[in-house]
Amino acid sequence: MSIKSLKTDVLVVGAGPAGLTAGLYVARAGKKVLVLEGRGPSRLAISYTLENYPGFPSIDSRALLDIIRGQAVSFGAEVVAGDAVAFGLDGSPKYVTTKEAVIEAGAVVLATGKPVPKERLIPGEDRLVGQGVSYCATCDGPLFRGARVAAVGASEEALEDVQALQSMGCRVLWVPGKGGGAADSDAARALEAKGVEIRREAKVREIRGDQRVEGVRLEGPSGPEDADVAAVFVFREIPAGPLFERAGLALDHKQCLAVDRFQRTNIPGVFAAGDITCGGLQVVAAAGEGCVAAMQALVFLRR
Repeated sequence: MSIKSLKTDVLVVGAGPAGLTAGLYVARAGKKVLVLEGRGPSRLAISYTLENYPGFPSIDSRALLDIIRGQAVSFGAEVVAGDAVAFGLDGSPKYVTTKEAVIEAGAVVLATGKPVPKERLIPGEDRLVGQGVSYCATCDGPLFRGARVAAVGASEEALEDVQALQSMGCRVLWVPGKGGGAADSDAARALEAKGVEIRREAKVREIRGDQRVEGVRLEGPSGPEDADVAAVFVFREIPAGPLFERAGLALDHKQCLAVDRFQRTNIPGVFAAGDITCGGLQVVAAAGEGCVAAMQALVFLRR
C-alpha cells in the first residue's frame, strides 16, 4: 500500500466535539483544515441522551455530533479517516503519520479524546513503544522481515494486519485473546495453513525487554510461558500517552496533555482540546476548548 503525502494549514487529530469544533473555526476563517478521524469512535458516537448541552433541552449525542460535523464540513473542513501512529512536532512544519499518509501542517490541534487507561495497557507496552512495540503493520512490518513477531488483537483490522505481516515475510505469532473474533474466520485458518501460529486460548500478560522488545509472556490453559519475538504489534485503539510522550509533549499525572488557558501545549504550534486534557470532561467544555485551540492555531499561523 502506497503512503500518500497531504498538506494542510491546520491538522486536527480527533473528530469528537472538540476536534470538529476546531475544524469548524479554522475552516470558517478561510484556512485549509484536515480533521483526522480515528477508528476509536468519539464517546458522542455511542448514542445516549444529552440534557445539558446549551440550546438543546434534550438531544441524542450522535445527532449532536452529526450536526457539528455537518457544520464544519459546510465551511470547508475535510474529515479523513486514519489513526495517528507517529508525530514530528518540533520545528515547522509539523508532521503526523497515519497508516495511509504523511500529513504536513502549519499547526496541529490534538483532540483524540481520553487516553487508553494505564490498566488496559499490556505491562511493558508503553515503555517499549517505538522500540519494537508498534500499532502499524504497514509502517513497521518491513523492519522485521524474517523475524518472529507477535500480533495482539481479535478485530477485523487485526486480521488484515496479520495478513500484511505474513505477506511481508514476518513469522507471526497471533494472540487474539480469549473470544477469538476474527481469528475464528476462514481467512484466519488460511493464514494458519501458511504458517501463522494462532494461540486462541492464550493471552499476552507482559511484553519483555530492556531497551527493545525481546519477547512476550503468555498465559494459556497450560500456565505461563515465554515466547521470544522481535516486535509486538498491538491492534486496538492507540494509547495516546506513549505516542505523545515520544513526540516530546508534556503529560500530567493522569497521562493527559498539559495545556495552558489558551490550550497551548509545551510545543509551539501544537494545541490540545477536549477530554485529552482531562478538563471538564463535558461536551460543552470540549467544544469550547476546541474553539480556543482553533483560534490560537490561527494566531500561530499569522506569526
